[in-house]
Amino acid sequence: MYTSFFGLAEKPFAITPDPRYLYLSERHAEALAHLLYGINESGGFIQLTGEVGTGKTTVVRTCCRACRITPMSR
Repeated sequence: MYTSFFGLAEKPFAITPDPRYLYLSERHAEALAHLLYGINESGGFIQLTGEVGTGKTTVVRTCCRACRITPMSR
């Protein structure tokens, strides 16, 4: 329905977040940088918190993609 009307190449809405569509706001970029630093420097425990719908899963999936880690699926 949406794809043909708007001329899109793929469906615009999905249940799982897609890191290709992450908008790196200042806070998202900072969160991603902290995650990458913690992983690369073996920083120990890393916790990412935030309200529902703020992009936590998308940031983590982007981090996994940057580190070439396959995220576990449900």
